[in-house]
Parts: sequence; C-alpha cells; structure tokens
Amino acid sequence: MDRKVGLWHAAALHEGPGERSADAPGAPPLSLVPVARIDEIPTDRGLRVEVEGIGIGLYRVGEAVFAMEDACPHAGVPLSEGTLEGCVITCRAHGWPFDVRTGFDPAHADGFPIPCFAVELRGNEVLVDLAVRINDPRRPRR
Repeated sequence: MDRKVGLWHAAALHEGPGERSADAPGAPPLSLVPVARIDEIPTDRGLRVEVEGIGIGLYRVGEAVFAMEDACPHAGVPLSEGTLEGCVITCRAHGWPFDVRTGFDPAHADGFPIPCFAVELRGNEVLVDLAVRINDPRRPRR
C-alpha cells in the first residue's frame, strides 16, 4: 500500500468544529502528521506512506511503530517491501539489513544510518514527525 499525505491536507482532515486550519493566519506549521492506522501496518514487512514527497516506511514491532525513510542506500529499493524479522528489515533486492529503531545495519558499530523519525500513537492512529529525526547522521566510532 502506498499513501500520500500532505502536511496541510492532514490538518484539514482532522480539524474539528471551531478549530483553525494549520494554514490559517498565525497558525504554527504542523509537525505530527497522521499517516496510517496501526492495524494497517503488517507485522512481517513495512507499510509505505508518502509525506510531502518523502517515502516513509512504517514498521510495527510488538506494540511499537517505527518510521524511517523508505529507500535502501544501495539502489533506492523500498525497504518496506523487504522482510521484517524482529526489529530488522532486510532489503528484498540485495539482502542489506537495517534496524528499524536506529536506521543502522545491526552488524556494524559505525556507519551512516537511514533517517528515522519520531512516531506518536494516538489510539489506533499513527502520526509521524519529519521535523524530529531520532538518529544521528553518523554513529560515533568506538
């Protein structure tokens, strides 16, 4: 499944009576964007959503949901189409593994991670915050 969500469009979908739209004068820009329901995310692979032109893979591990950019750094293949075992998604094209909690290859002490983003669950709704990257661009050397 592939879903596209715009930051401003998402606000309009969830605006209640008497609430101001996010693009109203003086309204702050949105950070958390509703992207899916938790029951839409499979447990053996990811769910691809698109937010403002960025492909994001959502991964359900137990009761938690993790979000990271949905492209293998080797050839841009969507990681969400790979196999999820525990916290590790494996690229279907080349077999590269990535921990969905950190964005790193779990077997290497340093490297460049895939960007991971903050996720908030509100009941069954999954919200992603692209403004909050939860991993460092480069893991420090040991």
